[in-house]
Amino acid sequence: MSDPIRLQGAVLHEELARRRPELVAAVVASVGELVPAYGGLPREQLVDEFAGVVEVAVRLFAEVLRTGEMPADPELQVLGEAAGRRAEEGIALSDLLATYHFGVSLVMDRLTDGAAPDDAADLVRIQRLLLAFLARVMSVAATGYLAASQESLRESHDARKALLDALLEGGDAAGVAARAGLELPASYLVLALAIGPHADEAAPRVDPAVAARRKLRRFRHQLDLTAPYALASLSAAGGVVLLPARAGGGGTAAETLVGDLARAAGAPVLAAAEAAAPDGVATAVGLTREVLEIARRGGRSEGVVTLDDVLLRYQLSRPSAATARLVERLEPLRGHPEVLRTLRHFVLDDELNRRRTARRLGVHPNTVDNRLRRVQALTGLDTSRPADVQQLMAGLLQLAE
Repeated sequence: MSDPIRLQGAVLHEELARRRPELVAAVVASVGELVPAYGGLPREQLVDEFAGVVEVAVRLFAEVLRTGEMPADPELQVLGEAAGRRAEEGIALSDLLATYHFGVSLVMDRLTDGAAPDDAADLVRIQRLLLAFLARVMSVAATGYLAASQESLRESHDARKALLDALLEGGDAAGVAARAGLELPASYLVLALAIGPHADEAAPRVDPAVAARRKLRRFRHQLDLTAPYALASLSAAGGVVLLPARAGGGGTAAETLVGDLARAAGAPVLAAAEAAAPDGVATAVGLTREVLEIARRGGRSEGVVTLDDVLLRYQLSRPSAATARLVERLEPLRGHPEVLRTLRHFVLDDELNRRRTARRLGVHPNTVDNRLRRVQALTGLDTSRPADVQQLMAGLLQLAE
């Protein structure tokens, strides 16, 4: 720049270079008050590292005032690296950018204090250069901050996935947590989930895969908001969520969470819950998946169920030496699907209430009676006898649909 910028006769870039130590100290001394997040940094960090960053920025702007040219990328690298460290420390991006606004404003207020009307043209030149410099610096800082944030998120995701895998596989979860710097809670609330379809997944001219991905994205977002410390393995149809004891220690918390997730996803969500210590998570996952399947076969599609809710059905569904014979007794019903369907609802869903089954199927109660008599004729088992009902229930729980 052939004609240097002057204020009150002084060449501004020379004045800025001369007063640089004073201006850097002023920014460092005031930033903690005006940007509270920086007030929480250790004093030595503000005095040493942060002061160094401010010194670089002031020096670079002095060169901008001298040449009229913006700094090259290598000259700005130190500012991008410093921004990355702020990301690692948990300083918000908005607070980081606010320090640049504050620092530039303070420096320019002190430099231009006492400017006279004759300095108006130079003040316009200063303002233009200042805005361009600030935009350049903030772009570099934001890029450095976001790059560090993404790396931190990737590392966090990898560590959490490794911990989840160890828990699900019964591996050395304590060792994985220690190596990753994660806290291993005393217990987890294990949730096996079934996520029902969103209405859009069956809507005409809507790609069901896209609708399912959108549903899952909303589900994950709500889970991150409600239970940020949860570990999850999910698909659009369901999966497993592990809630640390501090994030969800009981049935009420699980019901609240599942309700929030269902509303966010816009789809019914059914969960089976079981508490477990870290070394028991793998077993608890297997149990909750079985409980979930029993609840689904019993007609449940939303809410939270536990083993206590399905104790008898769970026990009756366990394979044993009698399983094959129980199923064999019901094999004649396979050729009569309406009879078998009626029996399933009557025994498994409607608590032996013929009128409830009739309403469910949209038939007359007498039709239900006729079909139940047909069951007796085909299998020899009478639905009016408690002992036979127990056999029917056990057989139906084993008989594939």
